[in-house]
Order: sequence, then C-alpha cells, then structure tokens
Amino acid sequence: MSNRKGSFFAVMFVAGLASSADGQPGVLGGAGTYCSDGWKFSVSYAVDPPLSPGQHLSITGQTDVMHTDAKAGRPDIFHRFLTDPTSKTYWGYDVEVEPMNEPGSARLRFKPFSLRADQLAKEYHAAEFRALPTPQFPVESFQSGQTIAVDVLMNPATGQRVVDYIEVSFEPIRIPSDAEPRDFQASDVLLHVIAPSLRVNGVQVPAAVVASAMVARKLVWLAIPGHGRFLLSLTPYDGYAFQKAGVARAFGLSFSLNGTRYEWVTRQATTETSGNWNLYVLAAPQDPGRDAGHGFSFGAVNSVEEFLSKAQ
Repeated sequence: MSNRKGSFFAVMFVAGLASSADGQPGVLGGAGTYCSDGWKFSVSYAVDPPLSPGQHLSITGQTDVMHTDAKAGRPDIFHRFLTDPTSKTYWGYDVEVEPMNEPGSARLRFKPFSLRADQLAKEYHAAEFRALPTPQFPVESFQSGQTIAVDVLMNPATGQRVVDYIEVSFEPIRIPSDAEPRDFQASDVLLHVIAPSLRVNGVQVPAAVVASAMVARKLVWLAIPGHGRFLLSLTPYDGYAFQKAGVARAFGLSFSLNGTRYEWVTRQATTETSGNWNLYVLAAPQDPGRDAGHGFSFGAVNSVEEFLSKAQ
C-alpha cells in the first residue's frame, strides 16, 4: 500500500467492540453482503487519524466482502478482503456465523482468510495477486448485532490506522416467506434511514462511523451520547411504553421527549408512501459507559425485546 508521501502501512489484526467509533476518522468506503438464510455482513472502513492533504491509500475502492452459505454442517462464512493494485497483494479475514438458541442471535468467530486470489470478485483483477500473511487472530468470540472495530492496517511511524467497523445482523425479511397471502397492513411498512444527519434542539450532532449507513426495517434505533437510546416505529407495540412522540415525513423523522426535540434527516424517502405518519418512540435508560462517544449511531432490530436486551 502506498501514498504520495511515502508512508508505510503494515498488515495487522486487532478486533474489539467499537465504542460509537469515536473521533470521526475519515471514512474511505463500505461494503456488505447477505447469506441466503438472512444473515447480513456490513462494513465501513476508515482512516484514523484522517488522511492529510495529498495523502492517498491505494486500497481505497479496492475492498469488498463475499460469502459462503451454510451447508453440510458448515456455518455461514463472510470473507472480508482488501486488495492493493500497486503492490499486487491481497489480505483479509473470515467471519464464521454460529446461530445460537435465541432467534436472530449468533456467535461470531474470526478465522484466517480462506479464499484464493482467483476466487475474488473479478472486478478487482486480482487473480495473480499475492496473499500477504496475517497476524494471529483473536481467540475470543463476538455476538451478532455488535459493532466490532477491526484494525487491519497501521503506519508504525505515525500510528495512523485503517479500521474496519463491521456488524453481522439477522434480517428475516431477506428470507422468502411460505405464509398464506394476507392484506397489507401499516405494521408491514419499513422505515428507511440512509446516511442521516441529526439535530438536537437545533444543534447539529456529528455522526459516528457505523458498519452500514443504510437500514430499512420496521424497528430502527438511534443512540445519542448524553441523551440515550431510542427505538422508533410507525406502529405501537402492546405491552411496551411506546409514546406517540413525533412524525415520519418525506425525508426525515422528528420527535420530542422530555422537552428535547430530535430531527433526523435522511437522504432518501423514509417510507414507500408520501404523507405524514405518526412516529412511536420507546426510550431506553442511558448507559454512561456504553453511550459515551462523540457521535450518534443507529441501526435496526427484529424485535422490541432485542432492543431492550442490547440497551441493558
């Protein structure tokens, strides 16, 4: 890997839970893929500290993720790779998904990258590239739904790092349904949030780096340092303290709780239909340790129980 200033980046591998991806490193790009049974891998990769003027990384736009579906007793495997056309090399790591007893929950294990150069996506023209050795992988496992920060490159002279922010989540909407046809209902509408911006009482809040800048689900969560975590829905859920606190309109979601106004603007329409729709909000208590950070983060869950368990 190279840049015009001649700095050197070494391959490394250190994985840990991300704490809202503090510090706003410069995002270089992202990727994602789905397995046929509903498991999704999302990644954003960033430089921390950001690149200086004139600095360039030859991996920019040259990374991706592929997958191997579970079969014959083997788990789903996601293959995250980075290529460097300048040095004609590639490297990466695998993530194995082991579903647990709780629906939509899985244990994640990092493994050495298992694909050959000629198995990488053809658009990277990497069939003749040389595989770089990777350091020892962590022995601990992680849980689905967590944002995991993976240091993949580092400049030993400056400490500048390239970091993957990854998340593996379960999205059953990707699985074909065998249910009997029925009438479409309001509870079937998805909320779409794409590369959003946020204001709290009129003040802009920076965005943290998240694994995926786009979600389209029935239940979307928003976490704001100093304010807590919120679950947003177009319909209430019996047995939970949802409040009709806001509005979903063309390109944004807004709501007010306890005298504080939140305005979340997204780059594309928030629903498939035009209009102004009631927005229901469930607030979770703030966790000072978990919610510490400098930017808001967001994502989606499959159930209210999943949101509450992660907010604890």
